[in-house]
Amino acid sequence: MSAGLFGVGVAGPRLSDSERAILRAHPPYGVILFRRNLQDVEQTRALIGEIRETGARFLLVDQEGGPVDRLSGVLAPAPSFQAAARGGAAGWLGDLAGASLALLGFDVDLAPVVDRCAEGAGALVLGERCASANPHEVLQAAEDFLDGLHARGIGGCLKHFPGLGRARVDTHQAFPVLAPDLHEEALDLAPFDGLMHKARAVMISHLGGPEGLPATLSPERATRLLRDRLGFDGAAFSDDLEMGALDAFGDLPQRAAASSRAGCDLLLVCRQIERYPECVAAVEAGVPPERHAEAADRLEQYAAHLDALRRAARSAQPESPTPERLIAELGELRGSLAGA
Repeated sequence: MSAGLFGVGVAGPRLSDSERAILRAHPPYGVILFRRNLQDVEQTRALIGEIRETGARFLLVDQEGGPVDRLSGVLAPAPSFQAAARGGAAGWLGDLAGASLALLGFDVDLAPVVDRCAEGAGALVLGERCASANPHEVLQAAEDFLDGLHARGIGGCLKHFPGLGRARVDTHQAFPVLAPDLHEEALDLAPFDGLMHKARAVMISHLGGPEGLPATLSPERATRLLRDRLGFDGAAFSDDLEMGALDAFGDLPQRAAASSRAGCDLLLVCRQIERYPECVAAVEAGVPPERHAEAADRLEQYAAHLDALRRAARSAQPESPTPERLIAELGELRGSLAGA
């Protein structure tokens, strides 16, 4: 069923009756939560429990730290990925993110960011979400962060393929297009190439290429570059299909079907859950069965990867930290970086 190829968002801290009905009628593979959904530890756990009862397979969140910190009001603020990387603490940040998400009941962190912090572009648009302009430094910090997540039984996802570090506009609002530059593209791709087989998931961005399509809708980027050239065999997640970069590329159901055909396995619809059934129908009607089966198989393999991470984490660390301990450790990390 095509619903299994989606990750969807909900509006508030509890499921509405209509949301519950939609999720039960079309159980998505994942549900993604944002700050609008998260108030405190008990409320977050209760919401996640509600969602699991509808049949969703895993719970996702963007927990990077700094400007993208979904848990700051639930536990305590986390420093940015850039600050942690520059202070040699990316692994500590990833460990605390993983421990926090495991405590609350999440499965997947849509992190780390492996875009380069290019001067005049990513350094301004993405800001402290980027670790460095140097691809080797990006790769090292991202690997440390990912190891921290994995140690706590939480999966990661590298973003935003094939690299937003040189983009000068925010894909939330506009459609960035980069001129061909093989040298710069190689630098952008290096952190993805080095870590994708460990992460087992990559988020495809809305970055435009020479063919004039966003990567999320481009077989050239989402399949031929990612799969054929780089050899990735894990799960590809689309960035949110409601973002402004896609305004000129059809309505939401059309985008969902085009993204699936292009090579994205999990299709993110983060706000308009009322449009989600239309998106399911569009994918059902507009995506070849063999492509549907391929995407479903990759998501099942990623789910098996998550199961293996959880088993290893339980064996290595049978006792989870308390909320109070996590709040204290986040404070210690912030203090350590402030004094660095």
